[in-house]
Amino acid sequence: MRALSGGLGVTRALVFDYDGLIVDSETPEYECWKKVFSDHGQDLAVKDWVHVVGGAVIVDMRLELERRLGRRVAWEAVDKARIEHYHSIFSRQPLLPGVQGLFDEGRRRGWRIGVASNSSMGWVRPGLERFGLWPYVGAIRSRDTAARPKPHPEPYLEVLAELGADAAPSFAFEDSATGIAAAKAAGLTAVCVPNALTRHHDLSQADRLLESLEHFILPD
Repeated sequence: MRALSGGLGVTRALVFDYDGLIVDSETPEYECWKKVFSDHGQDLAVKDWVHVVGGAVIVDMRLELERRLGRRVAWEAVDKARIEHYHSIFSRQPLLPGVQGLFDEGRRRGWRIGVASNSSMGWVRPGLERFGLWPYVGAIRSRDTAARPKPHPEPYLEVLAELGADAAPSFAFEDSATGIAAAKAAGLTAVCVPNALTRHHDLSQADRLLESLEHFILPD
């Protein structure tokens, strides 16, 4: 018999995206690429970047810059400087508001906790460990552990299956249109907390739109 959570025979879960939802890793990435483009005399507007955030397909901005320039770029030095710049910014990024409190309350009240991300496990797990959240996570799916990434529902469905949780009473926490589509297709309630970049997405399919996870009230 499965463990109960929130009602007879029903196990509930809180399933979180990672990038842009737990920590803002997306704005620093945009800022670093914007600098690369600027250093080459090009502008990288938000509207040209937002399709990259949360997408199922990895977009190579190197090709876009070379297309604009009409020539090859010496990427070894450029990438080295960009990556160093990124880590100098990202290393100072805190947990986003409300994340720690919701993880704590969810675990205390018996909710199963999972993570579903379109990033790699090699990126997501160290981040969760850095913030002390890894021990809370009962199941995780990433780009390299789920056969089909978001917007396909598979990452969410596999997390729920591993947690032994039901979709209908469970919540997905996302920041992008891609994530919302995956969560809804998997049957979860989709709570969206957009960031400065994903505010430009069409988020109309979210069940709830919040400014911060601090405003989410975990139901009894």
